[in-house]
Amino acid sequence: MELEEFTANVMPLKDKLFRFAKRLMQDHEEAEDLLQDVMVKLWVNRAELSKKSSVEAFAMAVTKNLCIDRFRSKQYQYSNTGIDAAELDLSDRGISPHARAEQLEAVELVHRAIDSLPPSLKSVIELRDLQGLSYQEIADVMSMNINTLKVNLSRARKKIREILSTNYNFNYNEK
Repeated sequence: MELEEFTANVMPLKDKLFRFAKRLMQDHEEAEDLLQDVMVKLWVNRAELSKKSSVEAFAMAVTKNLCIDRFRSKQYQYSNTGIDAAELDLSDRGISPHARAEQLEAVELVHRAIDSLPPSLKSVIELRDLQGLSYQEIADVMSMNINTLKVNLSRARKKIREILSTNYNFNYNEK
């Protein structure tokens, strides 16, 4: 893969990779650093990119793996929840300040629950529920079959419900 092809196929993924890294790392600057590492790694391994059926899935996998490496090497601890206004529609004038505060608190608690998951379960939740990737895309990124992915996703959601119920007294009623 030459520069033109790399620019055409990889550079458009930069924003998506950054958002994914930022969500996993919970830190803007850390995500920027990680994105640079991802882009360098993709460039160095550009010959491999030509062989991949999905450049995006490969790039997401590289991002995920570098995040995990960084967690392991630094024993990274999250210092914030990463909530941003885009996750809530705070422009809705019909919502009272109290209700907005409750929404923010609920989102923060869910993020804390997600953050407490093991990396493999956290990645599955991130990719499916926050990034909106399909099962096949996630299976490619995580290098697992779809059935294993579905089991992990189910376990992650169950664990989040348990954490919210036990630690934060959230009630979950399955319909």
